[in-house]
Amino acid sequence: MKTVAALGFNNCQVLDLTGPLQVFSSANSALGYQAYQLQVLGLDTDPIVTNSGIKILPDAVYSDIQHVDTLLLSGGRGVFPLLDNQPLIQWVQDASYQVNRIASVCSGAFLLAEAGLLQGKKAVTHWKACKRLAKDYEAIEVEADAIWLQEGNLYTSAGVTSGIDLALALVEEDFGHAIAMDVARELVVFVKRPGGQAQFSWQLEAQNKASGAVAKAQAYIQKNLKENLGLESLAEHCCVSERHLFRLFKESCDCSPAVYIENMRLNLAQELVSESDLSIEQVAQRSGFSSADNLRRVFLRRLGVNPSEYRDRFGKQYQDRSAAPTSLESGPLTLESTAMESTAMERIVMKGIGKESI
Repeated sequence: MKTVAALGFNNCQVLDLTGPLQVFSSANSALGYQAYQLQVLGLDTDPIVTNSGIKILPDAVYSDIQHVDTLLLSGGRGVFPLLDNQPLIQWVQDASYQVNRIASVCSGAFLLAEAGLLQGKKAVTHWKACKRLAKDYEAIEVEADAIWLQEGNLYTSAGVTSGIDLALALVEEDFGHAIAMDVARELVVFVKRPGGQAQFSWQLEAQNKASGAVAKAQAYIQKNLKENLGLESLAEHCCVSERHLFRLFKESCDCSPAVYIENMRLNLAQELVSESDLSIEQVAQRSGFSSADNLRRVFLRRLGVNPSEYRDRFGKQYQDRSAAPTSLESGPLTLESTAMESTAMERIVMKGIGKESI
């Protein structure tokens, strides 16, 4: 029997802690015996108060645990004060040589980074924390769009529900694809999620920081997405030079005006694809893309899926299927015919509403 231990702490993201553990628990059910023993580790014996206020009583204090096969490090805002906890960081470093696998979920990657375990390695964390990880630990090659990555016995995963993706991969590593598929069906998720985490990130947060000419340009872009928007026309509207407006966009939005316009058009297209019955050609026209082919190319380049696949994953038909008879009433449950339970949360993040996840 393999022991899977997950480290929790105050203000950790509750799904980072419980989501992966549920995967291993479901694997026990799929296998018909207890292949995994699950434990929650705390910094002490007090209940762990997660970011949602839910309290979880740890099974053991982290420093007392022995004989762990897989160690999971949760993320959440509470991880950052722990980077100064030297006994904990030393324990993480030591554990990497003692356990079979050590994995981080979301911003739990910062614990691995602070322990020096990710130097010269590829890693991922929640999309909102990728820049910070790359800045604070320059020796790490941060791959911002990955769902999860493996470097030897070290694993890192992206934001929140990506920990479920990683746990499924670990189950598949242990017991094969068929068992992982059974678990995925039980949890109504994909064994291998299509696309990277960029499809859920709100890339237009720069709107909140803009002022002056940039804010004026943003408002103009928002109202005229279907028009032929160019740097020259934007600069003329804002009464500044093209070079000056380009520089202001780079400073305020960390991107060029052209990329910002594409972001806006892509965001509108995502809304139309998922929330309407418009054809892909109509979506392209309404969101300002020159053609349906151009829209498809941008979807593939930016999101890793085409518009039709995006509609299948996130369209309103998922809501219709959610209200349909259960699998026991309507026949065998398949990944192709069911919705992900995590879709609602992921769509909130995608639309820029979920701001507290890391």
